[in-house]
Amino acid sequence: MPSIKLLVSDFSESYREVVKVILTNSITLNRDAFRFNAATLMPSFGMTRRGAFYGLRIADGVIRDPNHALDICWTQVSDELQDLKKYINKNTSNRSRAILGLSPGSRNHVIGIASQLFEKLKWTSVKGSDVGRVGASKILFAVLPEIALPVDTAEWNYVFRTDNYGSVLSTMIDETKEWEGKTKTPFESLDSPPTTIPSIYNVMAMNARPKTGAGRRSKDSQF
Repeated sequence: MPSIKLLVSDFSESYREVVKVILTNSITLNRDAFRFNAATLMPSFGMTRRGAFYGLRIADGVIRDPNHALDICWTQVSDELQDLKKYINKNTSNRSRAILGLSPGSRNHVIGIASQLFEKLKWTSVKGSDVGRVGASKILFAVLPEIALPVDTAEWNYVFRTDNYGSVLSTMIDETKEWEGKTKTPFESLDSPPTTIPSIYNVMAMNARPKTGAGRRSKDSQF
């Protein structure tokens, strides 16, 4: 298996560009930042071809959202989401390392709230289509890239083998800590800033997807 740093450097440039945009625009969180980041991220992840986010895009500097999916999602989670962002900012000093920079108690709190937000978003209905587990994880990553992990269908089914978002985040944390313990290298140093541990770990998770058969490439991701 190639080194993580090589995987990151060789990965899709469009992914890296989108990640850096959402990182820059998610230091604080309000409705405008939520809408912009989600509208930036979701098309790049192939989430706007069908379902709840169908047709979502930014055109001529204007967010086009024919299903009003972003406002529906924002209404569902806005208060808890903003409170969680404030909590993360208050309890961490390094965004790139936030998920590991939290104390164990704070980390458990953050994972618990993120899991609750995930469940709320997952079951949110937009024009008869649920946001679903893939959409929910990617919405969270768009606005909480310090701690959230975007998870596509192949990753849910073949890499993590669970529908529990808290378990996914815990796996990411445990594997990152184990890797750092062995290499004595900060995980966030594997990519040029701005970056976060989840944005780097996501490259590993996508690389771990099956290369042949039913799980060869998730239909909801262009990467």
